[in-house]
Amino acid sequence: MFSKTIDTFRSRHLALIVYVSGFFLYPLIPAIRNAENTQLLLILHTFHALSGIILLRHYSEAPRPTTIALIFILTRFAVFGMYPWLSDDVFGYLFYGKATLHGANLYAITADHPSLFHLRDSAFDLMAFQPYHNIYPPIATMFMTLSAWITSAFPSSLFTSLWIWKTLLLICEGFGLWILYVMLKKSGQSLFPIFLYLAIPLTALEGIGQAHNELLLIPILAGILTVIKHAKGNAYVFMIATLCAFAGLIKLYPIVLLIPIMIQTMTFKQSITALSACLLTIIVSAMPWFSGIIIGDFSAVIGYASVLSFYNGTYFNGMVLYLFRWLFETLSFNEWWLMAPKAVSTLRAFSIIGMSILGKVRNHALTLSLYLVLLITVFISPKVHAWYFIPIIFIGSIHGFRSLPLIACIMILTYAMYAIEPAQESLIFEGILWLLMGITYFLEYNGTLQIFNRDQGKVLA
Repeated sequence: MFSKTIDTFRSRHLALIVYVSGFFLYPLIPAIRNAENTQLLLILHTFHALSGIILLRHYSEAPRPTTIALIFILTRFAVFGMYPWLSDDVFGYLFYGKATLHGANLYAITADHPSLFHLRDSAFDLMAFQPYHNIYPPIATMFMTLSAWITSAFPSSLFTSLWIWKTLLLICEGFGLWILYVMLKKSGQSLFPIFLYLAIPLTALEGIGQAHNELLLIPILAGILTVIKHAKGNAYVFMIATLCAFAGLIKLYPIVLLIPIMIQTMTFKQSITALSACLLTIIVSAMPWFSGIIIGDFSAVIGYASVLSFYNGTYFNGMVLYLFRWLFETLSFNEWWLMAPKAVSTLRAFSIIGMSILGKVRNHALTLSLYLVLLITVFISPKVHAWYFIPIIFIGSIHGFRSLPLIACIMILTYAMYAIEPAQESLIFEGILWLLMGITYFLEYNGTLQIFNRDQGKVLA
């Protein structure tokens, strides 16, 4: 018995060392997006994700808080210096923040406006969508501006800007996980959700590694979970409405979380109050950029609407959109290419509302409804990027879903379009990936996806 305990102890530590060590390999891949480097990354991540599953298999319960903290620190430190070569989003963050700090309203003018010529730097040169307005909502822009303000205290450098932005993301992620830790401890629940989140490489690779602003959502989502668990009455209504508004002001799509919350937990009067509080939060937060409408200046509103319209017309890995495009083209519908995105938006809206109602009818745990609604919002979309999955992992980890590590691994494989020369999206390959995701979710649903153990009684429901 003692010998078996020693062997288990050793195997756990070996699995932990292998998993953490894997993160230190990503920065060794040359930071140039070409076929060879992308292939290396996909191979590395696939094996690394497998090591994460092996790590989870060694723990039916989460390890001690100190071990979890060590995993967080080491994995994030390992990819902190990684250059964001998989996506150019971060360079937009940096330039939008710098321009806003200097008084420009990039909802009203485009990033390449002549008046901003003196602000152009290496971040501007590397950013995508230079001829368009700022697509990121006001609170996200506030964080970008804060990063630029801190950066202004140091000698101008792209890497300095990157490191300061990543530091803000690291603080947000750590703070969010700490809020979740406090909530779980107070509720007498297992820390397994935090462990599961950290055992999925995508969260660090796309979060700190590629510096995506999804990490700004983590403390907001943790706050929503805490309010759901502990708050009551009017405080519950106002806090939920404010937090959902904040989430929507960082990334637009998480605001849909308010729908299942209202349907499952609020009366009609409370729902009206929540919507009013949410709208008021949005208006107040947007005033620094959109206050011109008071005097008849709609340039910011028009600019933001135009960039949203443009963005909704772009697509990547949007299999639902591709199906609508194929169907409408086959049926020879007039302007089928314009109808398809509208059909996706309509299907998404009905699916969100339908899932929220289903959650109430079947008496689902509210956290489960939040997870499913977020999943629908992200997957029924013209663009489905791997980093969109970070908030889904965070919410889904509350229920210890076994599908999360596999889905995350599959999502990273969507980068395969860059694994060939010239880079080209393959609908056949993406269709196979979506089929694999569908099979994974089906196996999760019927209870046969036993890739790791978990203590069901100690997972928050």
